[in-house]
Amino acid sequence: MPDLLLAVVVIGAVIAFGALISVGNERQRQAIDDLHHAYKQWAVQDLRLKRGAMSSQIQIDDLTAWLRKTASLAFGRKTDVMDCQVHQVPVAAVEFRETESGATIVFALEAPQVLIPMLKKKHSAIRGNLGSNPLLRVGKKTPVVELSILNAGMMFDIELPVAWSSFTGQATQADVVWAYIIK
Repeated sequence: MPDLLLAVVVIGAVIAFGALISVGNERQRQAIDDLHHAYKQWAVQDLRLKRGAMSSQIQIDDLTAWLRKTASLAFGRKTDVMDCQVHQVPVAAVEFRETESGATIVFALEAPQVLIPMLKKKHSAIRGNLGSNPLLRVGKKTPVVELSILNAGMMFDIELPVAWSSFTGQATQADVVWAYIIK
């Protein structure tokens, strides 16, 4: 009987210590989660402060270099820009030829979900201008790349309004531009 009592006490002690360890581990996990959350908040705030100080100093002296840099970052390869043109009809767009592939790339603020239906509605009215703006040749199968802070540089959303205004003369608060690749 004493052996049975000793076994029950040992099993009870193991279960009690296991429960205490489990509670301690849960508290430790919660503390680590809180630390991780606090670190993320600090990093975001630090980035905002750095960007805030830099945003007042944004100047884009060479638009072609800015276009080359952002396109290279977004496409993941060196992108040389030549023959840059600005179009206003049917929407404001910046067109350039990419030297390596020979493709025409058109930057526009309108997303494909907005642009393609708009072009279909206006197609009969602007059919005569089809050669003047390559954006008019955009269709459902046209490759499109979204340029944003995620793929075109940390300051892209701050630089875009300045660059767009310099290119087109139009003010914008957009932080995303769409690159339509027309071959």
